[in-house]
Amino acid sequence: MSLCVELLAGALSGGAVLGQVESKKVAKSWGHTFVAIRPSDLVDDFDGKAASIIKTVKASGPHIRVPGERSGKTADERLAAGVMPVPSAVWEVILKTAESGLPK
Repeated sequence: MSLCVELLAGALSGGAVLGQVESKKVAKSWGHTFVAIRPSDLVDDFDGKAASIIKTVKASGPHIRVPGERSGKTADERLAAGVMPVPSAVWEVILKTAESGLPK
């Protein structure tokens, strides 16, 4: 997976790549590539196939999660409860900005 990411986000985008720079952090050249695919143009019943894969992976062992599952559950719980926790430092900045406006 890392090799695929390096090829797509580094080489394809023209960003810094392994072997040509000491590190991407030093080069300050990360590179980004976005690919949009309409699954229905490639295959029938993509949603059903994807659901089958996820179900099988999750059934492969205890406590298996897929990316986004925990954060999705948390978002659903917060939406149902009607609350969104905000760290106190962030809240203080919001209050200060509300009172004083943005810095000029």
